[in-house]
Amino acid sequence: MTYQTHPARPLARAAPRHEPGIERLRARIAELEREKAETEAFAAEAAHELLTPLVMIDAYATMAAEQLDDEFDADALRNLDALQRGAARTRLLVETLLHAASSRGGPLRRSVVDLDTVLGDCLSLLAPEIQSRGAEVHVAKLPAVLADEALIGAVFSNLLINALKYGPRHGGTIRVDAALMDTEWRLSVQSQGPMIPVQDRNRVFEPYNRGRGERRARGAGLGLTICRQIVERHGGQIGVTATGHGENRFSFTLPATD
Repeated sequence: MTYQTHPARPLARAAPRHEPGIERLRARIAELEREKAETEAFAAEAAHELLTPLVMIDAYATMAAEQLDDEFDADALRNLDALQRGAARTRLLVETLLHAASSRGGPLRRSVVDLDTVLGDCLSLLAPEIQSRGAEVHVAKLPAVLADEALIGAVFSNLLINALKYGPRHGGTIRVDAALMDTEWRLSVQSQGPMIPVQDRNRVFEPYNRGRGERRARGAGLGLTICRQIVERHGGQIGVTATGHGENRFSFTLPATD
């Protein structure tokens, strides 16, 4: 008896199946990413729109103050000064929120940044608050670093505001200095105020954290969180320690230029 053999047929491969649950998850992720992008774009646009009236308020308050007589309009001058300080503080908050959005995404605009100039701009903006508190700010010679100038300005602004906010109601000293550590600079802002307990020194950089027992401290509690985001995006680190003189020292690192 003769048997005929036939070549074996290859097994047919089953078509890949897409689980409905996975497809729904992918669609939901895409939808959330789209909503996030739209929300960030709206927030940035809203922040820009808020800056225009703040600039106008400051300009008109300055013009009004120049037209008043110092001797007969002392109360009005004080009110205008308070208006300008409030507008400057609000403007700084809006700019900080813009910097926060920039710090979460998009490339850093790195360049060689003169920190003396950056800090000088921050101190000019905060001059009314510094003067009203009678605070003294001592600044050492600062270096040039490789960084995003606008974002590093936001770091200094937030650390200085924090120092004023939690410092003495009147008087007090703020010190800004720098030290070269191998290939990076360590910048620090040191100020008087309630000592931050060791167990809270990491928590102060978390969102919406507020100092304990500080009723007069205003703000959303995002300043130090924004600082951490910006510094870490630059490849540095930020932290807080206590000094031997009973002061808090906030320090962060940035890469040095070649």
